[in-house]
Amino acid sequence: MKIDRPISIALILFITLILIIFFVLPKYRDFRSSQADLGKIEAEFNGKYAYYSGISKAFRDLQEHQESVDKIDSALPKNPPIADIVYFFQEKSREKGLIIKSLFLAKFSALDSENGVREIAFSLNLAGTYSSLKSFLYSIEDSARLFEVSSISFSSSILQESSESQAVPGPPVNKIKKQPQFQAEQIYSFQLEIKTHSY
Repeated sequence: MKIDRPISIALILFITLILIIFFVLPKYRDFRSSQADLGKIEAEFNGKYAYYSGISKAFRDLQEHQESVDKIDSALPKNPPIADIVYFFQEKSREKGLIIKSLFLAKFSALDSENGVREIAFSLNLAGTYSSLKSFLYSIEDSARLFEVSSISFSSSILQESSESQAVPGPPVNKIKKQPQFQAEQIYSFQLEIKTHSY
């Protein structure tokens, strides 16, 4: 039996079309879907790779500048060492010639939810000279910890420091004249409020 050529061509085309629809087309769709998924995974991997390489670069930079990082940590510590701050005030005031009459913790706020920073305020009552206070304020400004002097008030007291009378050489006569000389420096009472922060 002889099959007509156009019928055989049509039959082959029909079988090929069925094979394409039922076998090749689903595999092609799976391939395209896998290719799209692979593209997403690759993009996610590249993003994570860039993120982690940025973190490792930042870590290396921090390691190179460890001294500066330590200064920042001491300027704004995580757990506020209240005793260390009080000791710092005592030492600096003693070095600069001031007397601490009273020192107390004026404010210890809760952790702020917006910026994660806690405010701590100290109230200091000091006695000394104006130049001593100036030196004390400069030492606070130069310290590694961040301090903010929010208020200063002062009142004068009548205490004066006097030196003993000193002999002043006079003309070459029988007696040496003695003249008292007073070196007086006014002593003030200072009230300071100093703020600092921790996180």
